[in-house]
Amino acid sequence: MPAITRIDQLPPSHTIFSASSHPDMHQTGAVHHGWNTGRQLLLHAVGSSLAKPMTGHDQSLRHQAITQLRRLSDRLDDVAGPLTLALHVSAVQQPPPDTDTTTLAPLISEALADLGDWGIRAPLPEQLDLITRAVHALQPCMPD
Repeated sequence: MPAITRIDQLPPSHTIFSASSHPDMHQTGAVHHGWNTGRQLLLHAVGSSLAKPMTGHDQSLRHQAITQLRRLSDRLDDVAGPLTLALHVSAVQQPPPDTDTTTLAPLISEALADLGDWGIRAPLPEQLDLITRAVHALQPCMPD
């Protein structure tokens, strides 16, 4: 598996949650929808050509999330690892949108266990706030 070092390298859900690596998550559902939605928001935030046009009734919520993601860093690709962790936490564990950093810490550890093969490493202590703010941006757009 190639290392994720830029946002446009984030794979779609069927790749990240393959049947061989995650037998309990290979069927489509909220996790897949959440991952793909969050992936698209991150792709839009970096202005990637891989971003698909937004459709649906929650476009204003998605625009708000993209704006919040862009405010996290001047160069989002430089924090692709922490943002991938935030995406995983949002899509898989689906914490409440206002969850604090302390509560997210064990969820980030779970995400690290799942994403280690993708070159995602433990975040630096100063990146924990960035992950928390990214989860806060992504979580309102996650499916119920």
